[in-house]
Amino acid sequence: MNKWLKFGITNFFTALRVAGIICLIPVFKLYGGAATAMLSAGCFATDFIDGTLARKLKSSTFFGSLFDGISDKAFLIVNMLLLMSITPLAIIPIITELGIAGVQSLKYQNNMNVQSNIFGKVKMWVAGITVTLAYLLVDPTFINYLGADIASKIAGLGDIKLFGAVLSPLVLSELLTLGSYVKELLDGKNKEEVLDEEKETVVEETKKEKEEEKREELEETLENMDLKDMLFDHEFYEKFKDEGNLKLIRSFAKRKKK
Repeated sequence: MNKWLKFGITNFFTALRVAGIICLIPVFKLYGGAATAMLSAGCFATDFIDGTLARKLKSSTFFGSLFDGISDKAFLIVNMLLLMSITPLAIIPIITELGIAGVQSLKYQNNMNVQSNIFGKVKMWVAGITVTLAYLLVDPTFINYLGADIASKIAGLGDIKLFGAVLSPLVLSELLTLGSYVKELLDGKNKEEVLDEEKETVVEETKKEKEEEKREELEETLENMDLKDMLFDHEFYEKFKDEGNLKLIRSFAKRKKK
């Protein structure tokens, strides 16, 4: 299969997610919670589909990774705005998400990898399930469908207890993600201090040499390629993906200015 066809198929589902995210607020206002829950679940499903296709078709690129990351952030932002219209407790996951964004920004400024780790990926799963459930719980038709007994129990909980329970897994996953990113940031800074003081063991020295060789190879590669190749070439992505998307683009932009 042609590489551009693979690229198009994979990123088509990401584009579908972006289109769905744009429609979330008007759908919620016009058709209520159940319709928004289905649309949100569909957006979340495309996040799983495009990642699976990228691995199966070997069509991962820096553009696709950035596109996917931006759509994930948009998914969270729009859903957080909607959750704020449902319950004031939504301010808690918004604050923790801002904390995550802040730590990622610090990692970027320190030339560290800003790709999501396993905690960040799990957080997206939890977010998808949480917001979908929240939309369903504010839809009278769905609540009535559950039966009078369950509907009365849900009503008896009150908004604070109900949405406190619903949002708790999301907040917990965000705190774990935040903690993991802070650890990565501190570990990265401590590593730099050790290297600067030249206190490496033989193993660390060997690792440093390999990292230096990788950096030199990356710099040489960036000198001999254009932005299109960097963004859309699968082999380049697989080779240098651990260097961090934003850092690569920043390095490329700086070199082109010189």
